[in-house]
Amino acid sequence: MTSRLNLLSFWFLAFVAMQLSFYGAQAQRYNNNWYFGRNAGLNFNTSPPTPLTDGKLSTDEGSASISDANGNLLFYSDGLTIWNKNHQVMENGTGLFGHPSTTQAVIIAPTPGKTHSYHVFTQDYQGRPNGLRYSVVDLSRQNGLGEVVTKNELLQAPTTEMMAATLHANGRDIWVLAHELGTNHFIAFLLTSAGPIATPVISSIGPVYNPGNNGENAAGHIRFSLDGKKVAVSSTVSVDLYDFDPATGQLSNRRNISSVPKGYGAEFSPDGTKLYVSERSNFDIIQLDITAGTAEAISATATSLRANAIYALQLGPDHKIYAAGPTGLGVIEKPNEKGTASIYLARNVNLAGGISTLGLPSYVQSFFSSPANGITFSNTCFGDETQFTFHETSASQSPLSVRWDFGDPTSGSANSSTSLSTTHVFTAPGTYTVKLTRTFADKVEEHSIAVTILPVPVVNLGPDKFICPGSRTVLDATTPGATYRWSNGSTSPTITVGVAGTYWVDVFNANGCTSRDEVVVSLLPVPALELGPNRELCQGQTLLLDVTLPNVTYIWQDGSTNPTFTVTEPGTYEVTVTNQSGCSSTDAITIGFIPLPDIDLGPDRQLCEGEVLFLGSHTLPGATYRWQDGSTNAGFFPKQSGTYWQEITINGCTSRDEVNVIFTPPPTVNLGNDTTLCLGQTLALNAFQSDATYKWQDGSTQPIFMVSEPGTYWVEVTNALGCTGRDEILVYYLTPPSIELGSDTTLCSGDVLTVGQALPNVTYLWQDGSTGPTYAIKEPGTYRVTASLQHCSQTDAITVNFKNCVAGLFVPNIITPNGDGVNDTFFIHGLLKPNAGTTGEKWQLTLYDRWGKVQYQTDHYQNNWAAEGFSEGTYLYYLQHNQEGRTLKGWVEVVR
Repeated sequence: MTSRLNLLSFWFLAFVAMQLSFYGAQAQRYNNNWYFGRNAGLNFNTSPPTPLTDGKLSTDEGSASISDANGNLLFYSDGLTIWNKNHQVMENGTGLFGHPSTTQAVIIAPTPGKTHSYHVFTQDYQGRPNGLRYSVVDLSRQNGLGEVVTKNELLQAPTTEMMAATLHANGRDIWVLAHELGTNHFIAFLLTSAGPIATPVISSIGPVYNPGNNGENAAGHIRFSLDGKKVAVSSTVSVDLYDFDPATGQLSNRRNISSVPKGYGAEFSPDGTKLYVSERSNFDIIQLDITAGTAEAISATATSLRANAIYALQLGPDHKIYAAGPTGLGVIEKPNEKGTASIYLARNVNLAGGISTLGLPSYVQSFFSSPANGITFSNTCFGDETQFTFHETSASQSPLSVRWDFGDPTSGSANSSTSLSTTHVFTAPGTYTVKLTRTFADKVEEHSIAVTILPVPVVNLGPDKFICPGSRTVLDATTPGATYRWSNGSTSPTITVGVAGTYWVDVFNANGCTSRDEVVVSLLPVPALELGPNRELCQGQTLLLDVTLPNVTYIWQDGSTNPTFTVTEPGTYEVTVTNQSGCSSTDAITIGFIPLPDIDLGPDRQLCEGEVLFLGSHTLPGATYRWQDGSTNAGFFPKQSGTYWQEITINGCTSRDEVNVIFTPPPTVNLGNDTTLCLGQTLALNAFQSDATYKWQDGSTQPIFMVSEPGTYWVEVTNALGCTGRDEILVYYLTPPSIELGSDTTLCSGDVLTVGQALPNVTYLWQDGSTGPTYAIKEPGTYRVTASLQHCSQTDAITVNFKNCVAGLFVPNIITPNGDGVNDTFFIHGLLKPNAGTTGEKWQLTLYDRWGKVQYQTDHYQNNWAAEGFSEGTYLYYLQHNQEGRTLKGWVEVVR
């Protein structure tokens, strides 16, 4: 029984010390300078607060500010811009992703454990995409005016417009609580010295805040009680009260306040017994007694303070609750009192020209707690540097000396300090009485406070671990009665990990103290295995898969254990390679086979020369072609004997075929050159060849053809292979020149007989070798002439005798009236006497045809009959002297 009481006493003292530490640690003046509305502000370093008129901030709703522990302004923001303590825009302090019409647009939190670092959390308007983000301010820069060194880092989107902050149970870290839009998820991000832990603690509880209602469903306020153990949410969706665990970040035990269906602002009384809500219908302030217990009981305590047009509610450093409205700033003077005894004063705060709008600054709510006995302290877990500060509550003279006694004699000389603000590291968990003695000229003041240094949990994750990639290992931090926060955000006592990295866990015991251990998880090497991407082979191809590595074993999909595998057919091929550490790599590859293009150039060919042959096919979709000569058409026309091949490629796959083509020359046929024959000649055209057939121009089929007349003669000779040769010849016939010397005749002595005639292109050769076209015969003999036209000749001869003639007449027996001037007329020698004229002797000439019919007659013949109009032939003549009666008769031949 005694043991149990001692244990209970220990935990009670620990709880009291934790609470004192919690409150005492926050009794600084971080929240003493407010900037809000239209250039409105309040300085809470005086009582009552003094109006501030130097602010640059002008906003409809949310804002935030931060001061140092002595209440000196550091900077402030509307969620879009940050102004420094000189009311200038901070370096890189524009373009934050908040919004002037977001209810809780911005909260500023000191970075735990870092003197000059602050995190600025912002939220977008009506659940828009920018969501919840943070930026970081470093006040050591720009000569103490600060600089934004990190901006707009995303934590969650989309979110509502509601956001609040409070201390972690360890009195050091800070929870930032928001709500996801479209779900019932509260999201609590823990701000540590390393910054916000990226994975939030999610509490799925309460109503869903859906988009809609013109964005008002996203509006409202989240508010923490000063001890961080209660959360109120006031919105158009509902008004709710929750329990909050500052050690784990979890919400629980929802109580819906049905008597206030819709709200806007919310705030707890300093003692945590009352909840104030600005309700949405007429913006009255409703007080609720949350000690009543159940949701129904709390709802039944609803009391109107008869406010008007009230929006945001915010506890001040003076522990009064301030109420924002467009008609002025009101105040609840005694918020711990019940009902109207709390005293609401409308528009009672002097803003010196500044204008109150809908919002008031948001803060880390724990910072509004009061100091205990003038001494504040923080960091009471064993191993921490516990910070001690004394706060003067009224104006007084400075002490002559200051001495701290930490009640920890084991610490030796470190057990005392002479600085007004100091630190001490206690040597063991337990409760210590810490005394502060201040010596003045006229007095000595002693202050004391009980400080419990709480034990920290023992956590040991064991040695660093080595695992194969793809496998997992369990990290176990199980400690009785503890809560957990892992580096990945998990709150379980164990986590299972499979990724290399450094993993740490904060283990919180029941008193909120934490210990951290970390372990490095490393991945063992695995065989470097790469079969490559899936592939398609051409039909008939093979592929060697080679994964040869040293000191490994293999197993393929078919159970074979060689380092190589030959692929001969389509399918999926998989291999697992295991090294000596037992780590395996598995890879697979799918191999498809593409059909080869269809190609057939046909059998070998033997063709006749000049015959047309087409090889190939019509164009195939997506195909390319290549012939033996490099040409790329789908078809090819061979012109000569040879081997012809074609390659067709489709989708990278190539087929090839080849064919031998022999062009056989046709039979050689030669009928000779064109020729000219003389009239009457014949010519034998001989086309004979063995094993051949013949076709002449007239359809005859003998190998020899006799030519007897002019014309074009051709023959087609077809051999046994069916090849045909052809030749033709032009044969001309030349008529030999017509030469007629006349019949043998007898001339009168002294006469001269001229024979022959001049013909075009004709050559002449007389018996005496002369070559003239005519020849004058003056003495008896046989005279011969050969007339030649090219190679055709004709010979004629005449025998001429001479005698003594009567009256000296000589009648020729042939004339050649062809216009060459020789023997053109029927000229009778001696007929006309010289110079006789027309009065001399007259001879009558009558000519008969062979049938005795008169063809010509004249009474006075003048040697001028040229046979005009007469055809060739023989005519009889009758010549009679018209005075003497002498007559001559005979015949004359007309030759042209």
